[in-house]
Amino acid sequence: MKVLVTGSNGRIGANLVKRLLNAGHSVRGFVYPGDASRAHKLDGFDNVDLVEGDLRDYDAVERAVTGVDAVYHLAAAFGGPYSNIEYLQVNGLGTLHLLEAIREKAPELHRLVYASTEAIYWDLRARGRLFEQPVSEDMVSETHAMPYFLTKWIGEELCMNYCAQYGVPSVACRFATVLEPSEFLTEDGVPRFCALHNAMERFRSISSPTESERETLAELEAAWENGARLLISRCPDGRSYKQEWCDVRDIAKGLALALDADAAVGEAFTLGGLLTIWEAVVPELAERLDTGYAEARMPNPNFFEFDHSKARELLGYEPDHDIWSTLDTAQAMREGRNTDVIPTGERYGTA
Repeated sequence: MKVLVTGSNGRIGANLVKRLLNAGHSVRGFVYPGDASRAHKLDGFDNVDLVEGDLRDYDAVERAVTGVDAVYHLAAAFGGPYSNIEYLQVNGLGTLHLLEAIREKAPELHRLVYASTEAIYWDLRARGRLFEQPVSEDMVSETHAMPYFLTKWIGEELCMNYCAQYGVPSVACRFATVLEPSEFLTEDGVPRFCALHNAMERFRSISSPTESERETLAELEAAWENGARLLISRCPDGRSYKQEWCDVRDIAKGLALALDADAAVGEAFTLGGLLTIWEAVVPELAERLDTGYAEARMPNPNFFEFDHSKARELLGYEPDHDIWSTLDTAQAMREGRNTDVIPTGERYGTA
């Protein structure tokens, strides 16, 4: 098939392109002309043609859609210099442009796969994330924070409604926080998620700290002086932090599965699988990395995991990576060794 991938030079897009090419598909990448640092990431691959354009430009989107058999919509405004209005234009109107172009130029489309986010489950009104039961796809929050979370939810709603009303064969894949191994480690060589230094900076940034928060900061600084570099973060009630991530390679795997699973059309799925419980993982990391660790209660809870039964049953999705395989790859990339990951923000070279 000829497959359009919007955001094909991004951290997920490039790794998805590699998987699609390995499966025998040809790829058209739709890339934002302002993303110059990653413009040549896919130059070393055959069967890839790139189309520059902005999702807010309907004519450019229409040109990209013409002649393709399937579409992955990964491109979005995220973490860039955009106003709330621009976020809505890119993530909302841009998705609408894509759907209308599909209706006009690709009415027999095999599949549209929309990149959504775990943030669809986070309640704008809640402090932190605390779920006593695994989060399933029907637990979408009634509120969503602007700009990114809300505008990505709007895009998903557009795709699902165009599926129901116009027959656009849409699938939504909601990503857990994505770990790309080249970004996994700090400069000190420890995983970012449990880096003691990051926690110290968080407490230092509190504008009006409580006495308890000042005491916690002092304890963390003392641990740092004694050589500790890792932290077991705990919720305010003392429970260990628990969070589910996803290695970028497993995100690409789940997206690829959505291309051919007919039962997935009209459905949404959470792609995760890299479950991390701080009190279980950090001591092992400390031993492996030959460093010490501290413990601290954080201001907000972080305690959740996902229910993967739907993705398992309808997509056949099973993740391949855990915290240790991600760490192994991260260390290999740090040492300049070849891996199966296309790194973020860098030209990949040759296939």
